[in-house]
Amino acid sequence: MKYSVFTILLFFTSISLSQDTISVDSQSTYPVYRGCDKDMTNEELKRCSKKKIMNFIKMSFDTGIADVALPLEKSTQFRLDFIINKKGKVEQVNAKANHRAIAIEAIRVTKRLPKFKKPGTKNGEAVDTPFSMLMTIYF
Repeated sequence: MKYSVFTILLFFTSISLSQDTISVDSQSTYPVYRGCDKDMTNEELKRCSKKKIMNFIKMSFDTGIADVALPLEKSTQFRLDFIINKKGKVEQVNAKANHRAIAIEAIRVTKRLPKFKKPGTKNGEAVDTPFSMLMTIYF
């Protein structure tokens, strides 16, 4: 059996709660992932939520698929885009990878993310929050 080292590089390029700004302003809150405290500052919530999402994906991703799909490669990268809706659920999951099986696995794992305790807000109202990740698997 081949042992795999799995590393994820996350780049949340769309962490804003509005389309024209990059940062979360003082009137906005970041989505609250399970295990993160609602009373944290936005920056702490952002770090906590990213870490929890990353851990969930690392634990759930089947690296054996990458070994089978790309037997001669040492690593593969793929892009994952999704939205946390106004109810705190993940939707509109899309993945781009150099092999279809890896994209399907990334989508499957992302769709299984648990509902967030609280969605992102802007001016006190729940809003859809887009996320974009670039992931790399080393095996």
